Amino acid sequence: IVENQGVEFGINYTHYFSDDVSLALNYNLTTINNEVIDVNNAAGFIPGGLFGLNQQPSRMQNGLPIGVFYGLKTDGVFQTQAEIDALAIDRDGDGSLDEYQPGAAPGDLKYVDVDGNGYIEFGSENDLTVLGDPIPDFTMGGGFNFKFYNFDFGASFYASLGNEIVRSYERFLTYSNKLSLYNGRWTGPGTSNEIPRASTNAANNQLFSSFYVEDGSFLRIQNVQLGYTLNSEQIKGIDFIRLYFSVNNLYTFTKYRGYDPDISNASAIGAGVDLGQYPQPRMFITGIKVSF
Repeated sequence: IVENQGVEFGINYTHYFSDDVSLALNYNLTTINNEVIDVNNAAGFIPGGLFGLNQQPSRMQNGLPIGVFYGLKTDGVFQTQAEIDALAIDRDGDGSLDEYQPGAAPGDLKYVDVDGNGYIEFGSENDLTVLGDPIPDFTMGGGFNFKFYNFDFGASFYASLGNEIVRSYERFLTYSNKLSLYNGRWTGPGTSNEIPRASTNAANNQLFSSFYVEDGSFLRIQNVQLGYTLNSEQIKGIDFIRLYFSVNNLYTFTKYRGYDPDISNASAIGAGVDLGQYPQPRMFITGIKVSF
């Protein structure tokens, strides 16, 4: 059972300065608060989405938004072996120190001990937590059209704010290409506290974590169009001729480092998981409309 609550707001405004000059504006805003009320299974959640070959980064869980991202939370990158050793504790009371994060080495992602028992439990739910929400706090769109005698100009935009995206298109094969962000990877103490070291065997860095979750907010200029109309007074036998030039998907303002922040996914439990879909192209269009 899922509950949705929200508000929709829209406004349209048109003003005629004269018979030859006019302005039209439109704007809409939508908010949504989504919450899973009940999941009918013993675990209390249903996993979904895909990260890597077999990890599921999303879930439908009681009390949380549907498709919420759930995994390990990172706390930077281990800089030195001394930093790793300082976190070791005697967990079983045998007098010897046990690793805080099994298998960790300098340059590896440092995970947060969510349950507070003093070490990271890989393969357990105990240290997993909410990492993000694919559902935006706000979606909005709008545009305007301006007419000045024979000229007309229009533009439209769309925005999604407050949602996160899982960067799930990375390949972890040894000889696969990497994203440009890895140019800023850890190469020694103090070099990076965000991007882990390059390694072929640091498998724990490839576990789903907040390192792979990014702000998915964006503002996209969807269409811009300029036109010029010749009417019947200028050309005999023709009602009008309109010449126009337009650009679709002109520009997207976003901090997301993937191909396209406008992620589509048919599954609600898995929405916002970017599997590397082909980005929307920018199109330049010119044309002529004739009315006899």
